[in-house]
Amino acid sequence: MTVLSRLDILHPDGRSASYVLDLDEITIGSAAGNSIQVSDASLAARHIRLSRRNNIVYLTSLDALHLTMVDGEPAPVNEPQPLREVCHIRAGQLRIVFNQSSDEPTVPMGAISDATQPTAARFHARLETGNIKVWQFSAASTSLSVYNLGDNDGLFRLEMSGLPSEWTSPNHLTFSVAGSDAVDLLLQVKPTRIHDCAPGEYPLIITIRQLDGGQESVQLVLLVEVGGVGGLSAALDAPRLRTRDPFNLVFLNLGNEELALQFSFHDPGQQIRVKLAQDSLRLKAGERAIISARAEPRRRPLLGKPHDHSFALLAKARAPCEYVVALPATIVVKPILDYRALVAAAISTVILILALAALLHQPPQPAIESFTASEETVAQGNPVELSWSAAEALSFVIEVNELPIAELPGDNSSYTLNTHGFVDPIDIRLLATNGNATDTASLRVNIFQPVIIRKFEADKSSLLRILRNDLTISWNIEGAVALDIALPVGFETVQRQIAGDGVEIVIVGAPADDFEIILTAEDEIGGKTTRAIPITIRDPECTPIQDTLLYTGPDSRFERANYAVENVPVLARGVNAAANWLQVELATGEIGWGFHSNFRCHGFDPASLNVVSDIPLQPTATPALTQTPIATATSIPSLVSTQTPAATSADS
Repeated sequence: MTVLSRLDILHPDGRSASYVLDLDEITIGSAAGNSIQVSDASLAARHIRLSRRNNIVYLTSLDALHLTMVDGEPAPVNEPQPLREVCHIRAGQLRIVFNQSSDEPTVPMGAISDATQPTAARFHARLETGNIKVWQFSAASTSLSVYNLGDNDGLFRLEMSGLPSEWTSPNHLTFSVAGSDAVDLLLQVKPTRIHDCAPGEYPLIITIRQLDGGQESVQLVLLVEVGGVGGLSAALDAPRLRTRDPFNLVFLNLGNEELALQFSFHDPGQQIRVKLAQDSLRLKAGERAIISARAEPRRRPLLGKPHDHSFALLAKARAPCEYVVALPATIVVKPILDYRALVAAAISTVILILALAALLHQPPQPAIESFTASEETVAQGNPVELSWSAAEALSFVIEVNELPIAELPGDNSSYTLNTHGFVDPIDIRLLATNGNATDTASLRVNIFQPVIIRKFEADKSSLLRILRNDLTISWNIEGAVALDIALPVGFETVQRQIAGDGVEIVIVGAPADDFEIILTAEDEIGGKTTRAIPITIRDPECTPIQDTLLYTGPDSRFERANYAVENVPVLARGVNAAANWLQVELATGEIGWGFHSNFRCHGFDPASLNVVSDIPLQPTATPALTQTPIATATSIPSLVSTQTPAATSADS
């Protein structure tokens, strides 16, 4: 039966997706023709291929210009490599967790039912899943949703306990949630890459406290299952041996479970005899052991030349994961009488003389006195200044993760390291050389993914006062483990969606004063980055299209109050219930009512204004209508008399 595998794809902005590998071959890339298309500029059009043969999944990197990492090692281009039960894959900016034996994708489920939530609490909290499984060399994550049940904004505190702090992120986080809204947080568990990460189940206690109001708290439990990992490092201290010379086999348990080993050797010609100090060994997680041994030929020739004979020492790991590690070795078998012994003795004498001469003229030993980095923790892409002091060095070599990246002359004492392309802790080594003499010094620098705000913008820079306005806010952010958008008072979110390469929300409200929309993004080490969008508020204005009489109420039977001069802007204050009369305010501060159709309003529909409720009582007697001009400093040739209001006129 074919066992379905699963891919968990983690985006830098915290989004994630799971895919079941139900085909024998799939491709992943940014182009439309891939089995899994991910719109990300850091991916090649066809980035990687996953293929299954005999229930083993192989990964092939398809593009030489886009690096693919598998468990921290570069994947060879166009060369399939088998994947272990759990592998951590880095493709561009994406982190992909491969699970070999997952029968189905992760199904979201509540970690705690509503019945177990405190009844007095003004908020709820829910986990995407109640348990996750993670291995020593990988990471797993889940989503935590916090729902604010109150009408006002709330301030909350997230705390995690029960596991070592270096396993979890974020351990402590303060965040706010708008009234009647929710916030999703990404929780990550990443066991340390050392042997004391024992397999088993670990409870992670998640506490959410409300800091304002009644100090309520909700506590959730996430069960973290750490899987067992087996691994063995084996080496010979002298793979080329002489007859009866003792040598050592060195073993190191790289996994987090106890390892049982059985020793033997393989000699197809049956010409070698090997004596081991012991034939079995048990290694605890992280334990190192040395086994002494001796090899000799079963028979030595009387005359002839020395010749090499190859054999292999075998270390077999027992259940649950049985495998064999072979250590190739060579023994030099010499005859009892060698006719070249005298020649060799003469040559040895000459070599000894030359060696003594070279020893007398040996260059001085270089010494590194100090080796420091400007920062121990740095954001990916930021430079790190390396500096050192050394004596008697003719040249320096700088290595990162055992790969040389720079060779410098001996008069240098500093180097600027570009951290672009590195992730997680890196080991930096400085080698000082003088001839064959060397000295080394090492240090470690932690590289973390910084927050990158690609986009944070609003579709409008100004809104109208007292009107119900809609505003679209969009953003695209990478590297954030927590994100908060602080909305202005009086606004509510009416729509949220994924838009292109980011997220977009639509908010609606009736603002009274200028305000700012503030975004706060937190990176994986707790650093916060903020951005603000200023929004200005302007008064709604209308312009009379002709000289217009104003009344004390929304009817021509009310007393005349004043008049609005053609093309002189006035402030719109509101409308009556039928929206056919407009209440305006003149520059002098006087207020009156005019026919809706006698005004052209700028950027809004007057019908959207608030309905004025404090209207005076309508006169009982209908006054006679005349067109007698009002006596002013400038004679008004024609004033608007009573008429049936026409359709609304508005500028956009």
